[in-house]
Amino acid sequence: MSWLSQLPHQIPFRAASSARQIDEKTIEGAFLCTANDDAPIEIMVAEAMAQLAGGLVFREAHGFLTGIDDCAIDRAIEPGDIITFTVTLDAQFGGTYRFSGTGTIDGLQCCRGRFYLAQT
Repeated sequence: MSWLSQLPHQIPFRAASSARQIDEKTIEGAFLCTANDDAPIEIMVAEAMAQLAGGLVFREAHGFLTGIDDCAIDRAIEPGDIITFTVTLDAQFGGTYRFSGTGTIDGLQCCRGRFYLAQT
C-alpha cells in the first residue's frame, strides 16, 4: 500500500513490510524479524501493529501512537521469523482510536496487544 512509503518512519524503523486491508476495520500485514533490527523485538512488534493500524485510519491525516495496553510476547521470536499480524479497530473517540492486534508465526500466536493512536 502506498501509505507505507509515506510513514514518518522508514527502514530501519518501519516495521510493517506489507499490508492488506480486509475491511474498514481490519488490516493484515507482515514483519520480517532480522538480526539487524535497530530496536528490541518487543518494540518492533508493537510498532508494526501500530503502523498497520495507522493504515486503516490515517489515509489523509497523520497520527501518532499514544498508548499501549496489555501487549505481550507469547513465545520466542527469532531472526528470520515472519510475523503475520491482524489488527482490528475496536473503537473511535473523536480523533483517538483503540485497536487490538495479534501476531502469528507459522499459524501459532506469538504476540497480542491493545493500543491507541491519535490524529495530529
